[in-house]
Amino acid sequence: MTTTATRRKTRTGGIQLAASDLAAGLRAVAAAVPTRSPKPILANVLIADGTITATDLELRITAPLPGADGPPILLPFQRLSSIVNSLVGSDEVTLTVDGSCCVVQGGSGTWRLPVEDAKEFPSGDYANSKAIAKLPADQFVSMMNAVRFATDADSSRFALGAVLVEFRRPKDKDEPYGTLTCVATDGRRLCAASCEIEQDCDDSETLAPRAAIDTLVRLAKGAEAVQLETTGRELVATVDETIVRARLVDGRFPRWRDVESEHAVTPSLVVAGALTHACEMAAICASEASKGTDFTISKEGLFLSSRSAEFGESSATCELVEAGHACTVKLDPRFVLGWLRCGSIDPAETITLMAKDAESSVILRSEDVRTVIMPLAKDG
Repeated sequence: MTTTATRRKTRTGGIQLAASDLAAGLRAVAAAVPTRSPKPILANVLIADGTITATDLELRITAPLPGADGPPILLPFQRLSSIVNSLVGSDEVTLTVDGSCCVVQGGSGTWRLPVEDAKEFPSGDYANSKAIAKLPADQFVSMMNAVRFATDADSSRFALGAVLVEFRRPKDKDEPYGTLTCVATDGRRLCAASCEIEQDCDDSETLAPRAAIDTLVRLAKGAEAVQLETTGRELVATVDETIVRARLVDGRFPRWRDVESEHAVTPSLVVAGALTHACEMAAICASEASKGTDFTISKEGLFLSSRSAEFGESSATCELVEAGHACTVKLDPRFVLGWLRCGSIDPAETITLMAKDAESSVILRSEDVRTVIMPLAKDG
C-alpha cells in the first residue's frame, strides 16, 4: 500500500501532499507565526526535508510533513492555510516551484503564490543540548495545567511570566528516581507540581516562557511522550516528532522553596469538590474593591464569608473530613478556585488545607500538586 510518506516528486518537479497532512502541519506550527513582524519573511513557513517550520525568532516549531521531500519552499502561512481550508480532507495538494512563484494545485483550484529565497529564512540555534527529563505526554499536560495559570505576563519581573522546570537528582545514589518539578508564581500565589523520573540527568533549572508552555500543552494532547532538553539559551522540547525550540526567559526565579515550607500546625482535610462549591457560593458577593473571602476553620467545619458595599454579603459552610488548626484567614477566592479547577484535581479526592493565622500563607495540597496563597489584609 502506498502512503503519503513514500510519495516522491511529481514529473513536473512538484511534490504531492495529502491535504490533511498539510493542514495538520500548519496547525502544529501556527503558534510560531507572528501576526505582525518587522521581518516579512517570518510570515512564511518553510517546507523542506519532510518537515514544515515556522518561527517568530522567540519560538521555533518544526513538525513532520509526510511527502515534503522536494527542494526547500517558502510559502505565506495565511494564504496557504486559506487554500488548505478550502479543500476537503481527501484532496491532494501539489506544490510546484516555477521561478519566483509556487503553483499550488488542489481539488478544482489552482493558485500561484510568490515565494522568497528559502536561504533567507532564519536558521535555528542547534547548539548542543542536555537532557532535562522525558515523561509521558499526559503527565506533562497534567503538570503544566496545574501551574501555568499562575504566571504573570504583565509583571516587570520577567521571571514571573515563566514556568520554572526544575530537575533534581536523587540524594541517594542507589535511588533510581529523580524529581521533576514545575513551578509558577505571580507573587501572590504559587503553584507547583512534581513527579518522579527514572532517568539519569544532571540537576537543572530552566525558565520556559508561558507562551511556549501553552504551545507544548496543545501539541502534547494526544501525543505519547515529551522530551525536554536545554541548550542554556533555549528550551528544546520534542513532542513525538514535533520539535519546539523556545528562547529561555532571563531573570531569577523567586526562592519558591522558602515560601512552600509547611507550617508547624495540624492540617485540615477537605473534599476538593465540596471546597470548590463553597468557594463559588461565598464569592458571589465579593467585588473588585473587596475580593477577599474569610476562611474560618473550626472543629465544626470550614465557614466562608464575603462582604462588599456593592453586592451585600454571602456565606457558605463546607464540611471538613478532619478539622485541623483553628484560625481565620482572608484569601482571594479566585486563587483557590483557579487551583481547584486546574484539571489535575479530582473533585472527589480529599485534599490538605494548612492555615496558621491571618498573616501567614495558606497551603493547599493534592498528592504531588500544591499551591501557596498569600493572605489579604483584614478590612479596616
